[in-house]
Amino acid sequence: MNRGFPLNCGCGGRITKFTSSTQDNPKRPFFRCETRGEVSEFLEEVMLEELEDALPKVEVHETEIAKMKSEIKDLMEVVMNNKIEIQKKKVVIKYLVVYACVISVAFGAYVLY
Repeated sequence: MNRGFPLNCGCGGRITKFTSSTQDNPKRPFFRCETRGEVSEFLEEVMLEELEDALPKVEVHETEIAKMKSEIKDLMEVVMNNKIEIQKKKVVIKYLVVYACVISVAFGAYVLY
């Protein structure tokens, strides 16, 4: 027998949700085959099966999320280090441009005299 919400009966008939009117199970929702009239399961039993099947998947996702958070933290550190290195390189480039200008002016002055 399949777990979780029934889609159709083993006979191929459609499963429909009904509400019990018996004294033992008043107003208790259940599933029944429209063709054979057999009661499949009560709603809370089906919901419990769905939750039991979903919990391991949630745990796997929690583990994956924790790994991703760790990777994001590591990547953010790399980004910050790269930003610092870029700032340092910008300063070096500015000095090199100023140095190149000074050399050009000095060379130009030398050529003119």
